[in-house]
Amino acid sequence: MNKKSVHIEYAEFTSLNELAEMDVTLINKALHIAKLSYSPYSKFPVGAALLLDNGEIFAGNNQENIAYPSGTCAERTVLNYVHANFPDHKIKAIAITALKSASSEPVTPCGFCRQVMVEMEQTQGEKIKVLLHKIDGSTYVFESALSLLPLAFADAYLKPGT
Repeated sequence: MNKKSVHIEYAEFTSLNELAEMDVTLINKALHIAKLSYSPYSKFPVGAALLLDNGEIFAGNNQENIAYPSGTCAERTVLNYVHANFPDHKIKAIAITALKSASSEPVTPCGFCRQVMVEMEQTQGEKIKVLLHKIDGSTYVFESALSLLPLAFADAYLKPGT
């Protein structure tokens, strides 16, 4: 048996004043869009805002449905919209925040969203910076979506001979 480990590295910022201006802009956009979330069942509004390589910012929020689990997380709402409408542009960064959380730490994306972020990162051939923000708390900054999902499922698994 070989024992192995996975190391995840990220930066923690305790104040928005420590972050780059564009990171703060993304977080503020995520906070704003979270207020427009359709989350009558969970009462857990989440917002996500992303930056494209052309400087445009897009945002999305969670959209629930009584026919659970047919709702969509904030991350996938904005990622899928951007991928469908701007397939030739690269995503540089995404900021994610929740308006209500009992946790003292920033909310992290679910497994579905992590997989989507990793695949988009791999497809575009460039890392996507991920900012996880807690209102009145810390912001965690990951240099790559893959940091959130080590050992992610990849398209290489679907190819013959791999």
